[in-house]
Amino acid sequence: MGHFTVHGSLDLHVQDRILLIEGCGPWNIEAVKDAYGCFEPFINTLYGSPWAVLIILHGDPIYVPDAASYIVETIKNERRNVSVASAILVGESNSPEFAKRHLGEIHTNAGDTFCFFSDKKEATWWLEQKLSAAQIR
Repeated sequence: MGHFTVHGSLDLHVQDRILLIEGCGPWNIEAVKDAYGCFEPFINTLYGSPWAVLIILHGDPIYVPDAASYIVETIKNERRNVSVASAILVGESNSPEFAKRHLGEIHTNAGDTFCFFSDKKEATWWLEQKLSAAQIR
């Protein structure tokens, strides 16, 4: 299989113990691997104690099948490294209902604890509750 041009963009940064992933799709495997490759050392700093993920998607909210499979494996790895939950905002995407089905399937297949939100503040609060509960255990 040949290599393709990167489609889609992903930006990642950390605030407290929450990894913020913001992107504009659609995404192919090249875009996903490029983003995770650039930010992997950054993400690794979260490992060792509970952390969470806030995902904000714009554009066409779709991953091609090989990118979706890669993300499932990435989420499984994150779960093994104490990621406790993912909050997902798709209201600014071109197809919010499709995004919920597509991303819901990806996160379910990965065994993730996740929820969809329309408000970033509400999503952040939910993640903070999940982080607090995980630290009490």
